[in-house]
Amino acid sequence: MNRPMLLLEACCPNCGALLTEGQRVHLDAYCRDTNQDGEVRLSAIFGDYAIETDLKMPDGAVVDFRCPVCDQSLMLQMPCKLCGAPMASVNLKGGGVLEFCSRAGCRGHALGGFGDVDEMMSLLNTMLNTPHD
Repeated sequence: MNRPMLLLEACCPNCGALLTEGQRVHLDAYCRDTNQDGEVRLSAIFGDYAIETDLKMPDGAVVDFRCPVCDQSLMLQMPCKLCGAPMASVNLKGGGVLEFCSRAGCRGHALGGFGDVDEMMSLLNTMLNTPHD
């Protein structure tokens, strides 16, 4: 049986609602480039960049993400280190955060917060139940 190595259980940092449904993270979104509001489902498997949406999102479009439960913004006042677009953030059920770029097609993300390698390794060890810290 082939199963995902790291399935992220995302929660809203504002209301705490679980956003992961199966292998997808359900978010509300507004695409700035097309002035469209709708839903986006991101892969909850770390390292998989699959997106499901009915929104027209041209490559490079910037999207503002919101919690589908409390409608609060998930956006950060921090630019992506790869492309400069705003970052968004969700909490992880087991502790820690996942930050990800709001630009369609950009793979900028940070597990653990702000790209801190020690924090990321500690979070991965916790999530994978490995004895190292």
